[in-house]
Amino acid sequence: MNEQLKVSIILPVYNAEKTLERAINSVINQTHKNIELIVIENGEKKETEEICKKFQVDNEYNIKYVYNSVANVSKARNMGLQNATGKYIAFIDADDKYEKDFIEKLINCMEENDLQLIACGYKTSNGKIERLIDKSESLKTTANLQEYLEKLKQGLLFNELWNKIYLNSIIKEKKVVFNEEFELGEDFLFNLDYYKWVSKAGYINEPLYIYTEGQEGLKLKYRKNKFEIEYELTKYMENLYLEKDYSMEYIYNQYARIYYNAILNIYQKNNPCNKNEKNEQLKEFINSERYKNDLNYLKNKITDKKFKIAVNYFFLKGSFRIKVFLLLHKLIHN
Repeated sequence: MNEQLKVSIILPVYNAEKTLERAINSVINQTHKNIELIVIENGEKKETEEICKKFQVDNEYNIKYVYNSVANVSKARNMGLQNATGKYIAFIDADDKYEKDFIEKLINCMEENDLQLIACGYKTSNGKIERLIDKSESLKTTANLQEYLEKLKQGLLFNELWNKIYLNSIIKEKKVVFNEEFELGEDFLFNLDYYKWVSKAGYINEPLYIYTEGQEGLKLKYRKNKFEIEYELTKYMENLYLEKDYSMEYIYNQYARIYYNAILNIYQKNNPCNKNEKNEQLKEFINSERYKNDLNYLKNKITDKKFKIAVNYFFLKGSFRIKVFLLLHKLIHN
């Protein structure tokens, strides 16, 4: 076993005892064997420690159990990073699993190409969704990090932690940690903070991670401040683009996207407000100075056709036109 290729895998657990053994099995059955698994139990103590002990008979598997009394997944992952001793860092969620060669394929690619970051595709456990990138050849190993970031973002493969492997040396030297104040988007912020220090990255266009569909409840549930959170995350990304002197086209489209989604979200079924209250939400939103200033600034800079049409022909034309847009959107997507 090559001690230099040790991988620390961080697994936070919160009310996931029913699926935890499956996740642990997918780690210990990896074809790459030099692994330490750090399991962090989040919140109220339940059966997680006992489950870990089952796998530690005769010290055959290197499993560390850590208890975090605060039910905060970012804090749990930070505790995992503090306990990690491997050259590489990976993440897994308690209701997911790896393909058996997940670690081996990603580590080999990193070692052979001197990469600081690598990602792969994923699929859902029920087989309904497979996230891969068409025409991904330019991403296999690349120093064109703007293209890498944007193509992974468009493929819904950048924000996630669990389809990637990171260098522990960068995390420790550059003090890359999870922001414990965010309940949505903390993974994305971590990836952006890490990405700042990457000079070469890679991507394997295979679904090597198996994701349990339906676990996105926190992301999907209605929250009144969702727009503010997404706006702040986009602003963070914009600052990185300015720092790196990247072209801003993607950022302009991203701001248009969050306005587009914010208007749709007001009238989603999971918004508990009644019709009149939703109408008031829309009125307040579109009459704000930020809304008017941002969209007037963006209207000639957006390149995405869908968002350009929405902004120029509906969003800047008042509430009646916006309700026409909502009706058209519903007809098209039903």
